Amino acid sequence: MSTEPASGWATKQELRAFSDAVAPQIVELLDTSGLALPRRVHQYAKTAARSFSFTREVKLSQVEEVVAFLAVYGEYERLFALARTMAPVPHTGNETIYEPVRLIVHAGYYFAGQQANDAVTAELAPYRFVPADFWRPPGYLAGEHLQRQFELPPDEAAKYASHPVSYHAGISADDLPVLASMHVCGGSSTWPLERIDAQVAKTIAAVHAYQGFEPPAGP
Repeated sequence: MSTEPASGWATKQELRAFSDAVAPQIVELLDTSGLALPRRVHQYAKTAARSFSFTREVKLSQVEEVVAFLAVYGEYERLFALARTMAPVPHTGNETIYEPVRLIVHAGYYFAGQQANDAVTAELAPYRFVPADFWRPPGYLAGEHLQRQFELPPDEAAKYASHPVSYHAGISADDLPVLASMHVCGGSSTWPLERIDAQVAKTIAAVHAYQGFEPPAGP
């Protein structure tokens, strides 16, 4: 693969070529019609699939949201397929574009580990740290990026009381890729791996408790 001489990153042309080749696979994987998911999550997946491109941060962030909800409802095979398909995306040095991909890879790696799926962890392992010297800063590992929507103190929660249920469920689910990334990067003294695992379970239960986001009985 050719690279830009100064940076060693992939070129924008390579990213576009990858997107042209792989985007149809992502769109296919975002067809969640056969999965037992709440109606709202199916809508999220349809939105993410519409005009999907690896060159657009908003589309990558939408797929990240879908991945979070796949974890909430235990649809791990689809989650793993998305993570494996997205993992080889060329990194152009644009962290804004790459960060959602990284979170998806970390989510795939974490939940594969939780499911003792050694084949998936082995496949995703080479993509955990891109670039090779990537590491989360201390604040991230201390939970600064967690929103913990369902654990806000009453005075803070009151500010969001008028927001729709979908807002609260989405914000809560969005913590899962962050928790996964914290775990992949080793956690911290305030967020050791055991606490991260416990918070993942609490977050999933919290999303299930929102009206309209209960685990469906079937497809």
